[in-house]
Amino acid sequence: MARTRQMLIAGAVVLVLVAIVVAGGAWLLRSHQAPPALALATAQPSGSAAALSGHWTVAAGSQVGYRVKEKFINQPAETEAVARTSKVTGSVVVTVSATSVTVSQMTFTVDLASLTSQDKYANYQVYQRDFFVRTIYLQTDSFPTATFTADRVTFALPDGGPATVDIPGKLTVHGITKQVTARVQAKGAGSTAEAAGSMSVDMRDFAVEPPSISFTTAEPQVVIEFALQLTHA
Repeated sequence: MARTRQMLIAGAVVLVLVAIVVAGGAWLLRSHQAPPALALATAQPSGSAAALSGHWTVAAGSQVGYRVKEKFINQPAETEAVARTSKVTGSVVVTVSATSVTVSQMTFTVDLASLTSQDKYANYQVYQRDFFVRTIYLQTDSFPTATFTADRVTFALPDGGPATVDIPGKLTVHGITKQVTARVQAKGAGSTAEAAGSMSVDMRDFAVEPPSISFTTAEPQVVIEFALQLTHA
């Protein structure tokens, strides 16, 4: 009888501990906060579309980052790891005709060593993730930047709203260059222009293993997102 009572008590304790772990994991999942995807500003610039022709460079206020699914320790489901940096440079040439827009000579470079996590949990900052991603996986001491280049793409001159266009190009990360396609929204008039969008890549294509560290494991698919403010060079 005493042994049976002990077994029942032990079983009850195990059930309570399991309930606590499950509840704690669910609470951690609910407490997770990740910023929305980078996008165009809501205001539509005013001015002549013809004035967009010329050489443009990346201006202050631009951001580039990544978004990837990860399974954090003790949480019941995946959440999104989001990191961003404002250290981005680059330029593009724009030519506007009566009916179309041509963008060419696109080159954009991002400082990977400055990527900083933007998502967080109520009781846990995720900055530790950045150290491991930079040093072990991206190896930014040897490969400090990522670069996207594209030769030329032409699309119809938008009628009063942003243009949406797929831009094929080459992405270089971790010393490896692959063909990719960026889905881009762009708008501008007069002296101001901006572009925002994303591309999806498998980090393994760039010889980067999906991060798997003591407190989190990431999926291999990565969404690279960007919001670029542009100014006439």
